[in-house]
Amino acid sequence: MKRKRNNLDTLEANFIYSRVLLGTNKFNEFSDIFITERNKIIDEICLQVISTENDLEDDVEALKFEVLSYKLNDIEKEKFYSSNTYEKNLMKHENLNKNLSKKYDEIIKEMISKKINSFL
Repeated sequence: MKRKRNNLDTLEANFIYSRVLLGTNKFNEFSDIFITERNKIIDEICLQVISTENDLEDDVEALKFEVLSYKLNDIEKEKFYSSNTYEKNLMKHENLNKNLSKKYDEIIKEMISKKINSFL
């Protein structure tokens, strides 16, 4: 990656993850799947959404890192969010959530539907 990850990448990744989590939990079939498999599916959907909706390789890589960061232990998190690799104080755009909804909501619904239907 040629640029530092930043707090806006984290915010965007959290947005994607939360929308995927909420969307998948609407399906009763999904709740019947073992938790580790559900987590794997949620991660897969998030990574597919990120790859589909972002053109810049650095953005894709940064968002993928952020989506999967929950798997890091404390020592890895320290390194992951060090000032050498991460910027903390970028200003959030006024309409960021609205813009993220426009960018991601439809593709998230589509990817969730495809994934859930593959289990039926």
